[in-house]
Amino acid sequence: MATDGLDVDSNGVLENGGSYDNGVESRNGNAKDHGWKKVTNVKKQRRQEMKGSIATGQQELEKNGAKPAEPKGFQALETEAAERRKRREARIAAALAAGESGEEQGDVGEEHQPEEGTVSVGGELKKTKPKKSTKPKVTVADAAAAIDPSDLSTFLADITESFASVPDVQLMRCADYFARAFVTVTSSQFAWNKILRESSIAKTIEIPLCDLPEGVSKMMGDWFSQRPDEALSKFMLWLLKEVLEDSQSQQSGSHKGSKATSQPSGKTKLGVLVLLAILLRRKPDLLHQQADTVRSQFQGQDKLPTLVWAYGQVAQGDLVSGMYLWVHNLLPFAVGKSSTPSSRDTVLQFVESVLFVNLKKARPVLLNGFLRRGERLVPPISLDLIMRVSFPSDSARTKATERFQSIYPVVREIALAGTFRSKATRPVAQQLLPLSLAALSEDVEALSVEAYKNFSWCLSQNPECYKQWEKLYLENLKASSYVLGHLLSDWKDTFAHLTPLSDLQRSVQVFRTKHKHVLQTAKGNLELEGQLKAADRICKALQGKMSWVPSCAKASVTIAVGIAMAYGFYLISPDVNPWNWDGWLLLSKTHSFI
Repeated sequence: MATDGLDVDSNGVLENGGSYDNGVESRNGNAKDHGWKKVTNVKKQRRQEMKGSIATGQQELEKNGAKPAEPKGFQALETEAAERRKRREARIAAALAAGESGEEQGDVGEEHQPEEGTVSVGGELKKTKPKKSTKPKVTVADAAAAIDPSDLSTFLADITESFASVPDVQLMRCADYFARAFVTVTSSQFAWNKILRESSIAKTIEIPLCDLPEGVSKMMGDWFSQRPDEALSKFMLWLLKEVLEDSQSQQSGSHKGSKATSQPSGKTKLGVLVLLAILLRRKPDLLHQQADTVRSQFQGQDKLPTLVWAYGQVAQGDLVSGMYLWVHNLLPFAVGKSSTPSSRDTVLQFVESVLFVNLKKARPVLLNGFLRRGERLVPPISLDLIMRVSFPSDSARTKATERFQSIYPVVREIALAGTFRSKATRPVAQQLLPLSLAALSEDVEALSVEAYKNFSWCLSQNPECYKQWEKLYLENLKASSYVLGHLLSDWKDTFAHLTPLSDLQRSVQVFRTKHKHVLQTAKGNLELEGQLKAADRICKALQGKMSWVPSCAKASVTIAVGIAMAYGFYLISPDVNPWNWDGWLLLSKTHSFI
């Protein structure tokens, strides 16, 4: 039922709790309200009645002299305050009776102070958490200085005697000793990842051994030297794995929003890091021998800073091993597909600030150690990679290009080191020749110049390279034509480096034969015919140069023989001066003494 826009039920009660009066008089039209209906709200009416009764009760209490009741929350405070006042009055009375006025003043003052461990907030006492006692900060230098050399010596002697037949256990006990020695150093005092990220490579290599006493470092190095290499190799890999995993865990925990950002874990394995640095400096061959294992097991850009630090320790002990690790394990980070500007900078920093920092001293050491255990320090494939990044096309140049160009001559000298046409250089020439020929096909001017130098070196070192060139000639016709043209234009250098020319003469004749055969079968291919004819003209000019050489040699020999015969006739002649020579040689005087 709806009345004047209001929803009501059958009993005349509004759905929202109100009601209306539907008197008879209203329907008859004789009501005093003129047909209007009175609407009331039951809930509102009840609230008003309750307020009225409360006000009436308070007025009656005031008339009788009673106070209205206070909320229960303040009753507890009032009770506590009353008890406190009673205690204070009792202490004051006792102090006055004893004549201790000073104690009274002190007690009175104490009552105004909140109890220990509480704070007054808005008249209400709240308990506070006690402050944690801060431990003294221990630096790396402090922990290193606390190591007693005599205690360390006794410890090493004990484990050597107790575990004489188990060197692996000796090494692990040593690791436990150094872990305990540096356990008080937290990551806030030794932020290893931050040090690697913000410091130069030359500086990070000295950490943390720069804080270790020299006597302790020497003692540990001597002790390591007496352990078997097999056990040390396994121990070295374990130490490196521990350091890499710890560094990686700190990197993953240092992201925004992680707990490690606000609360350092304090789990930096500083003792392991110290032992690894000492071991790699004393026994650098360990990592050199395990270079393939390290390269296969520990990959990724996130491990690069720690690996560079480890390779730096090796370079401090043996420069040749450090160079080997740079070429085989670090160079792929700079020239591979996964290289980045950051990784290229790290790899170049290592060679610039560690290996070549004192080039006058490092160059003879590296040249003398260019071959170790039958393996080249810089293999031909690595030389080719460095050459390509040192002399790229103009569009491929980067900020690192000039830095590669500065180290390329030294790297090339090490890669091509060896006695002329010896067993050490012949296989290198055979491996480098096809790589150089492929670089010549790139058609980059600066790269072609360097590739031609390497190509001509290969021809001079191994006669078999001529036969190798003959097989690759037609597949690399454009690059071969470039080589033939330079051999002709730089004939003086060609004659000096490639003498005797018999191998070159034979190869040029083979090239001309190939030209004739291909020209007969490639009719209609104008581009190929043009290249073959241009190459054949160069070969013909080279044959003319080489044919002139034997003629000159024969003429020179003939003249020399004639001069020798004339001089011999002069010596056996009975006359003092048979031909009336008046030259400055004064041969007549020489003849007079015979």
